[in-house]
Amino acid sequence: MLKYFTSCCVAVLVLLTASVAYSQKFYQNNYWLGVGLGKSQFPSGMMALGYEFTNKPTLLVARYVANGQVFSDIRPGISVNELGLLYGVKAGKFRFSTGLSGVWGVNRGKYLYSDPDPLIYGTTVYESIKYTTVGVPAEIRFITSTKDVGIGLTGFGNLNARRSFVGLNLSLYVGQMK
Repeated sequence: MLKYFTSCCVAVLVLLTASVAYSQKFYQNNYWLGVGLGKSQFPSGMMALGYEFTNKPTLLVARYVANGQVFSDIRPGISVNELGLLYGVKAGKFRFSTGLSGVWGVNRGKYLYSDPDPLIYGTTVYESIKYTTVGVPAEIRFITSTKDVGIGLTGFGNLNARRSFVGLNLSLYVGQMK
């Protein structure tokens, strides 16, 4: 009797712990690298690396943004650089994210002198003021893509104590998009 009871308990235990095989879809996390050009207060370039989680509408984005004056007769040229980590949500082809970033660059200080060189139409020179601060970046990305390549439009900005900015960027994306 004890042998019969033990074998029944083992059979019930095996049936309860054994899993039934189901056909499962293989889910992959999506990731992409985006590189683009755009316009902020000055011409800008952006490089972003994104990671979208499986079965969740969330994503992480690491981005580098460079804004600056190009071909200016005023020295030093104003520049703003940002390196940020953003967390957000995906809604269809849109991605909304915000986070924290480090911002650094060069501003102009006091007027120093002018150089009236006729070959370069003269140059105005100001004091160079370098700065570093913390900012709050935000962005809205629209990405349309195939499995491996995409194109998108990004509205981006950064709120900080030294030189806040907003802009628009057109980017090309490569990676595991779908």
